[in-house]
Amino acid sequence: MLILIFDGLLWFDNPKNGHAYALIAFTIIQLALLYGLFRSPHRATKAINYWSAIYLVLLLLNPLTGPFIGVSPAQFASYLFGITPIPSFNGVSCPFLCPPFAISYDLLIACQIAILVLGRRGLKR
Repeated sequence: MLILIFDGLLWFDNPKNGHAYALIAFTIIQLALLYGLFRSPHRATKAINYWSAIYLVLLLLNPLTGPFIGVSPAQFASYLFGITPIPSFNGVSCPFLCPPFAISYDLLIACQIAILVLGRRGLKR
């Protein structure tokens, strides 16, 4: 949610790559899975494990979409992982385009890994 609300680059480049709309869809899926967890924990845990694995792969491959916004995959990875900002362009500077927290993308990946580990343990019970 933080990335959706505060990442200006996400919205600035959305017409070119649709990343913001994809993140909205992913968030809706996650909320639906969370709701399902309260309704049918065992079935939802299986679905959550599958979704987290798919989402983790998508997050790790996301830097490869950098050329869609005019930057190299390495530059985009550095931006996503909070290492360096993308240089200013078109009169818009990065302090207003960067995520609110440099580690928000890293936390998103860490959460998917934690969900996979905990979900796997939950299914063994």
